[in-house]
Amino acid sequence: MHKLSRVIILLSGIVIFTAQVSLAQEASSSTAQVEAQQLEQRKPIERELKAGETHAYKITLEAGQFLNAAANQRGIDVVVRIFAPDGSKIAEIDSPNGTQGDEPIALEAKTAGTYRIEIASLDKDAKPGRYEIRINELLSAKDYAARLAENRRKQQASIAWLKANAITIKTVEAGNGFQDLQPLKKVFKDTRFVGLGEETHGTREFFQFKHRMLEFLVREMGFRVFAIEASYAACQNINDYVMGKTDDGAKALDSQGFWTWNTEEVRAMMDWMRKYNQSVPVDRRVKFVGFDIQNNDSGKEKLLAYLKRVAPERAARTETFFKVNDQELSNTAFSGKGDKAKDALAKFVELKNQYNDLFVFLEINGANLATKSNAAEYEQMREYARVVAQYIDAYSRRDLGSVVQRDLYMADNFRRLVEREPAGTRFVVWAHNGHISTTDNDGAYPTFGYHLRRFYGKDYYALGFSFNQGSFQSREAQPKDPSKRMLMSFTATAAPAESIDWYLAQTGAKILLVDFRSSRKNVEIGEWLAAPHPMRSVGSTYAPASEGSSFALTTLSKEYDGLFFIDTATRARPNASVKNVASAQ
Repeated sequence: MHKLSRVIILLSGIVIFTAQVSLAQEASSSTAQVEAQQLEQRKPIERELKAGETHAYKITLEAGQFLNAAANQRGIDVVVRIFAPDGSKIAEIDSPNGTQGDEPIALEAKTAGTYRIEIASLDKDAKPGRYEIRINELLSAKDYAARLAENRRKQQASIAWLKANAITIKTVEAGNGFQDLQPLKKVFKDTRFVGLGEETHGTREFFQFKHRMLEFLVREMGFRVFAIEASYAACQNINDYVMGKTDDGAKALDSQGFWTWNTEEVRAMMDWMRKYNQSVPVDRRVKFVGFDIQNNDSGKEKLLAYLKRVAPERAARTETFFKVNDQELSNTAFSGKGDKAKDALAKFVELKNQYNDLFVFLEINGANLATKSNAAEYEQMREYARVVAQYIDAYSRRDLGSVVQRDLYMADNFRRLVEREPAGTRFVVWAHNGHISTTDNDGAYPTFGYHLRRFYGKDYYALGFSFNQGSFQSREAQPKDPSKRMLMSFTATAAPAESIDWYLAQTGAKILLVDFRSSRKNVEIGEWLAAPHPMRSVGSTYAPASEGSSFALTTLSKEYDGLFFIDTATRARPNASVKNVASAQ
């Protein structure tokens, strides 16, 4: 089979996920003999689809006509293949929306004739599901040409607006003064919480600019807490380092447990914080805190030591279930098969109940426990117990449920951190774009940033990060040896036309920041901000063969208050202690 590379195109609000075939003439699939059913306007077709089945449809088009259709998935993940009149494959479509929602079909007829559309299950072992295929729009060649011309006009107007309203950034590196950042004082003057996103967890320039932004926001605008998408418990070790209570920065950074943050760039930022804190009064020092629910070993250790001292009657049984590998149990419960999975699920539910019971014990007996220690220590131990219970609850759920609960709990932890600081304290927040974003994804997935907007309104500013091309690091998504998933350097080609990253690249700027909240808008940019466009989004794993799936539909007016952009990215630099690191490619 020839490799397919998927590109994403946006045309007048119609999203087209297209897999361009590497050869101009690839023979039709072996299922081409399946009798094709005629597609007609205003006559949607709903059918059940089983694994191994292929349903075929046909439509006759004149040269230059444009078809906008969709296969609406209803409980099954489908792949759509389109064939030209001569039998060659034009496209293979599988947008990253799972088993629900539209697979958009957009077809410009290069030649006259009958085109074939095939729909099959993406997973050969999938359970039966239903889908509906429908024609949304069918344009004549003349009308389609007119639309393309209008789209080009709007496109150029949007690019011109971005150029005119961009704040030019001199450098991403800290230590170069703040003259070019002065316009940001106006942008952030009325905000208490500035969210700094990232399109990947491994882009050096993103990390460097966040460091520079932290220095600017601390020195020039009085921000006092740095909060990151990292372990709630283990980040206390980093805070001890930046506050000068401990001296081993490498050990502190290792302890937070995420390879994503264990880089030279984050270490440089920590060292700046430590040096800055040594030069200012106590009330002006900058704290380093985490709000994530993962990597709780250090919290468990401190909590167990606390129980042995103030509630020894709870310590022994707590130590017993603390030793259970909850991650392995969760994976077996929901990825295993047969009795093994059932047994793991039963044990996981029991473990969840034990963690919940421990938190209830701490909550109910708070007054008594605080007298045996002190209020501050008790409250910290209660929060460690809360977070580990959050983790068990979130990761006992399947599929999107874990993601939804994780973001909700991260937001709740952040809110509690805010409440523990003096009124008006200003926070810098570091997380992936997917968490910083303020969308609720039509109710399906309210993000961390959505909850912050719900809590704090316009006091929260979401700044997304974008790049056009270059390298980054991530774990390989499909390793040859699953037990040894390497941290590797990957290279992304220039962003596809009509993506948000592409629009920013068309400004010609190497580095820029654009504010959508206070900039005066024209009609074209308003429409552009309100329409969904593809935008790169790479998580903790990456598969180069599926680069197209790393672009997610993004509606800027619903998700971000502004964007930071670099044209060319390079890989973040992992520290020597990070395991399974592949050399740069």
